[in-house]
Amino acid sequence: MATTTISSYKLQYHGSIFWLIFWLIIFFPIAFVLLLTDTSFQLRDTTYHIHYQGSRFWLGFWVLVFFPIAFILLFFNGLSMTIDDDAPKTVEDNSTKIVEDIPSNQK
Repeated sequence: MATTTISSYKLQYHGSIFWLIFWLIIFFPIAFVLLLTDTSFQLRDTTYHIHYQGSRFWLGFWVLVFFPIAFILLFFNGLSMTIDDDAPKTVEDNSTKIVEDIPSNQK
């Protein structure tokens, strides 16, 4: 019998859900670029946060008018990624043994 491994991935958008759904219906590339502006997703025990430093309005405008300029804006203004390692940490007991050295003249 074959075993199957089920993996779940959590995706969270930190912007306006209304605009995301609106642009998903009207024009998908704008919704995709909006997802790149402020989102986080979790893979295994690591959470990745992606944030765009520039204006979302102008980014969406240039995706609508002439999309290569939008990608130039994405890279010019900066797309930052923060990685949080949520894996449980194991702490080993690395206590050092303190040995008191008594000088021979004080015995």
